[in-house]
Amino acid sequence: MSTSTAPAAAPTQHLSPVLDHAERESLLALCRHALDRVRETRRLALVSWAKPLMVADPVAVWSRGRRSTPRSFLWQSAWDRGSVVAIGSARDLRGRGERRMASVRESWAALSRDLVSGGTEVAGLPGGEGPLAIGGFAFSPDSTPEGGTLPDALLWVPALQVRSAVPEPVTAHRAAPAELRLNAALMHDSDPEQLAEGLAELAERCLRDAAVPRHRPPLPAAGRTHTSVELPGADDWKGLVRRATGRIHDGLFEKLVLAREVRVTASTPFDVPDTVHRLREANPGTTVFAVDQEEYTFLGATPEYLVRVEDRAVHALGLAGTAPRGTTPEEDAKLERELVDSPKIQHEHDVVVQMLRDALGTSCADVEVETPPAVVKLTNVQHLSTKVRGALAPGSTAGILDFVELLHPTPALGGHPRAESLSWLQDNEGFDRSWYAGVVGWADPSGQGQFAVAIRSALLDGSSASLYAGVGLVAGSDPEAEYAETCAKLRPMMSALGIE
Repeated sequence: MSTSTAPAAAPTQHLSPVLDHAERESLLALCRHALDRVRETRRLALVSWAKPLMVADPVAVWSRGRRSTPRSFLWQSAWDRGSVVAIGSARDLRGRGERRMASVRESWAALSRDLVSGGTEVAGLPGGEGPLAIGGFAFSPDSTPEGGTLPDALLWVPALQVRSAVPEPVTAHRAAPAELRLNAALMHDSDPEQLAEGLAELAERCLRDAAVPRHRPPLPAAGRTHTSVELPGADDWKGLVRRATGRIHDGLFEKLVLAREVRVTASTPFDVPDTVHRLREANPGTTVFAVDQEEYTFLGATPEYLVRVEDRAVHALGLAGTAPRGTTPEEDAKLERELVDSPKIQHEHDVVVQMLRDALGTSCADVEVETPPAVVKLTNVQHLSTKVRGALAPGSTAGILDFVELLHPTPALGGHPRAESLSWLQDNEGFDRSWYAGVVGWADPSGQGQFAVAIRSALLDGSSASLYAGVGLVAGSDPEAEYAETCAKLRPMMSALGIE
């Protein structure tokens, strides 16, 4: 008689809960304390509880957490190797119109004043301290009407926030130290037991195996068919270049940044986490971000930050002037020399740097400009880049959101002078930029933060995507060359989406 033996089951990995009993009790006690504060002050209070943990891959945490919420945020910084993952919303901070940034800034300052924090904070991580306000701003006020794709101005305090350092290389997915924060906004009728239990369960869903390495290789783009429409069409857009350079010769403005949109409809829905993985692997040296808002995802891999504030140091970046990459080292070096030696490109770049220097000088002492410009080499283009640094003047209380309002949009995004170039774009560009060429990032309660220029980006909605690219025009700009530059800038996102 023969017998057969069933294969042995794989051993079950027993993972400890993200929050143990004592930590759950600590979270509940903090929520109760915050409720007492609310009833005493008769004002809403923001409660923020922290603990250390280990995270193998922030993108994996975000990919899991985003499934159960209409609002999430991913940030992997090229500038300090820090990452932020945010799931859900404890409190929204919104603004509209000309005062949209001021409204958000004032709301964040008011919310931060009534902060009740507890738990165990983690020191030494890149990025800010305490709960963060995360999100972004559209390129221009009222560019996104009520009921549109993305709000005109939206920062929010996430319900769950994880800050960590990105390990090198990112493909290794080694577990790294991180800080978990659970945040809630309490009102006089809030139930602290219900809030604490809900936050603890959210942490379990998102982080139960956060320290387990994924060892996920870069994913190939799934083959799919698609149709695309250029807005404006290629010939019409080149005509806009000629009209804009004509207005430059007339003296209306010195520089104009003209963009275009490619609207894609694919045969299958885009896989957002896979797109982020491919962006990250294919575009080293960029900051990768993704903002989920209801059914839309705005994502990108940007080489440019608008402003960073660390302690009392303020950093801005002028990134303007573009050349393609060469197919050989010799051709690449030749194109770099042409970029550096071009009077047209130098002028385009200098307009941006001068504006940044003057703007930082209003709140900073000892403003320094890096000279000569560096050349930043990306996957398929190279740029002139100049860092501008300043230290906040003694007595200055300016924070990151003050500088976002002061600097945006720089001449690298809209043009110079600002009012004339933006007015011309509104009347002639022909499509809504939404958050393209806007800003995305985070601010902490002390005024530190990072905001990136939202370029090399796309807005996804199921099987539809809008991709964007722009160019800086000055006197002598050639329509054919400028169109070719936009095509080069669109290519990394098209590759990440699998629609080349």
